[in-house]
Amino acid sequence: MSARASTHPMMGYAGGNSPERFLESNVLGDVPMDWDEGLLQRAQYDTSTQAHVNSIFNATLYAQYNDEHKWYNALTQVDRFNASLEGPVTAKAFRAATTPVDLQSHSEGGSVPAGQTMGVEEVEFDPKRSETVIEVTDLQQIRASIEDAVGFEEFWELQEQQLDLAIDRDGIASPVFQGDPQYDSVDEITTLDRVIASSDEEANAVDPNGNAYNDGDLDYGSVDRSADSWADSYVDHNGASGTRQLTNDLFTSFLNSMNEFAGVDVYNDVAILTGHDTAGVLSDLAAERNNVRNVAAMADYTTESVGDAESIRGLSGTARYRDYDGIPIIGNQHAIKHGDISSIFIVPTDTIRGQPRLSIEQFTAPYTETAGRGQSQGYLATGNYRDEALMLLNHEVINRDFASCGLIRDLAE
Repeated sequence: MSARASTHPMMGYAGGNSPERFLESNVLGDVPMDWDEGLLQRAQYDTSTQAHVNSIFNATLYAQYNDEHKWYNALTQVDRFNASLEGPVTAKAFRAATTPVDLQSHSEGGSVPAGQTMGVEEVEFDPKRSETVIEVTDLQQIRASIEDAVGFEEFWELQEQQLDLAIDRDGIASPVFQGDPQYDSVDEITTLDRVIASSDEEANAVDPNGNAYNDGDLDYGSVDRSADSWADSYVDHNGASGTRQLTNDLFTSFLNSMNEFAGVDVYNDVAILTGHDTAGVLSDLAAERNNVRNVAAMADYTTESVGDAESIRGLSGTARYRDYDGIPIIGNQHAIKHGDISSIFIVPTDTIRGQPRLSIEQFTAPYTETAGRGQSQGYLATGNYRDEALMLLNHEVINRDFASCGLIRDLAE
């Protein structure tokens, strides 16, 4: 064996060379002191498909979890398992009277009129399940901790954020199509397209694909849309006639009519949920109504710093309204489109008898379970060398005042 081969680090100290001689050879330059850096780098990034997959997975997570879930965040969250809440803690939405008592009269000396009874309706809802399950194998966890400083807990925290995103995107902001599974056949949290609807919409409007709804498509809880017109929200649709341009006249007429119909002050106690496309149109319409280009506060007549320089003194040349007639506009990239641009949902933000008019209600405390290395259940419990975690919510979108919700749809820019 040659002397050069005998001093190679992977071949040991054969040929009579001692460790001291090996170190001396390194000092003299026979073998570079950093001989192993290239190998270590290759081991970290290039030796397995899993390493590449893990890096791609992290990049994908970053993109996904930076998506917004504005509608889910905008709706009031209520913990029904909290006994300290005011008012009834039942998962029912009540309407106080569907047939108010009429004015009665009688002639002099006549008999007392018969008593009248108000119509009372109770609506029952099914708890729906939203869950997320994450699996990070033991090997992936170790590799992630070494390579990316991302361990199991970090993955799980991101997965909790993903659950919020999924509830928004795949649940409350999902459209209802002709023939979709009806309420009692759906396990997911109910979409606003079903929560805020009317008997006239189900009978005469079309779904986002232009197909007429089937009877029962927009049923919600125990509400039969075709029979229970008392549970109608204020829905402005264009039937099967296609779209109509969203203008100030159309939208203000809708708001004024809904204000007469609703049991809530439309101009103070509601919010607008829509897509970014329609939000931009509403902002432009609000600017047009307020003639923003001709109205300026002197406090805004300033300069703007650009690095160490300053712009000329003046006003900004653009303006974007965040509300329409004082009603906040909440945009969402997952918004429902029944036309060319996103539809506009009007949701109440106040309470009725101490309860939110519209909310997402949690019927039991969120349930979590973890298993794997260092978790509450070990490998023997699962039968796999794998880290797993589950998070489960039992909840539903509860509408306690149908008349205080609205929808204008079939819109074009």
